Amino acid sequence: MSGGDGPNSYSKNSHLQRKTTSLLKEKIDKLVLEKLNAKTLISSDSNTFRIADLGCATGPNTFFLVDNIIKSIETSLRKSNSSKPEFLVFFNDLPQNDFNTLFTSLPQDRSYLAVGVPGSFYGRVLPQSSVHIVVTMGATHWLSSVPKEVLDKSSKAWNKGKVHYSNAADEVVKAYRDQFGRDMEKFLEARATEIVSGGLLVVGMCGIPKGMPFSNLADSIMYTSMADVLTQMHSEGLISEEQVDTFNIPIYSATPEEVTVLVVKNGCFTVESMELMDPTAWLKRPTNVEDVRHWMVCIKATMGSLFINHFGEHLLDDVFDRLTAKLVGLTEKIESSYREKVMLFFALQRK
Repeated sequence: MSGGDGPNSYSKNSHLQRKTTSLLKEKIDKLVLEKLNAKTLISSDSNTFRIADLGCATGPNTFFLVDNIIKSIETSLRKSNSSKPEFLVFFNDLPQNDFNTLFTSLPQDRSYLAVGVPGSFYGRVLPQSSVHIVVTMGATHWLSSVPKEVLDKSSKAWNKGKVHYSNAADEVVKAYRDQFGRDMEKFLEARATEIVSGGLLVVGMCGIPKGMPFSNLADSIMYTSMADVLTQMHSEGLISEEQVDTFNIPIYSATPEEVTVLVVKNGCFTVESMELMDPTAWLKRPTNVEDVRHWMVCIKATMGSLFINHFGEHLLDDVFDRLTAKLVGLTEKIESSYREKVMLFFALQRK
């Protein structure tokens, strides 16, 4: 994510993610009230309730999410005539995340203590049986790395001229799928160790219905347009062919069935919820040109660092100016693309 709090930063350009996360508030409230025995969890431990947000970025979305969870827990405790505990929140992201912006943005009137935890959530980041609720929103579709096969010129999965598995060869799709499977296995193993028995793991990520080609989705239009823009910039001598051919976005949209298989294989959780949702349910009208522009501002804040690391910061604005112009011209195609069930929400309870 783009750090800082400037005009191009993630903290100032993540409103679409916030609107999407807000759609999950009622579901998370219901999970806390019906599935989480907060009173028992606290009494069997200290008088501290511990929450972790994995892939928290720089705020402010993580603060809204945490506040809503705490309010739900307080409601649950009031119904059982329990006293209010102390709350401790672990904010986790990769070491290169801008934790300075995160902590300078912490709400002054917050009702919790805060701890920063740098590290990849595809491994352990917290002590054993130390946390009651783990949430992660818009993070687990990011793979730990680009699948090595798509960068290998001798592999059938060599993804020449494309930036994603959308509209790519079956071997490329399989490479992404296999990488996601390995990553999610590690993710579940780590959370099974960190979450107390009876605790919850709540995840929101990119998803797709089983059997649906990714090419049906609006994101496919974006990835195809990205590749077209980079190819054009290569033809103009701005970037090399090798730079184009070795650039891939490490994002995978999983089906509920894929995740369920991995959860069952892990064996440490029960599935309390597993469903696909419409992340744009808040948009009550057809997509227009300004919606596309706002979408690209958010994408630039989210993915900009990938382009900077691969092509150089001097080309970032040029890439996204071209991409925005191209997608604005495809507004009607974006509006007619499939968007109804492309957010996967699932909740697991630790056995």
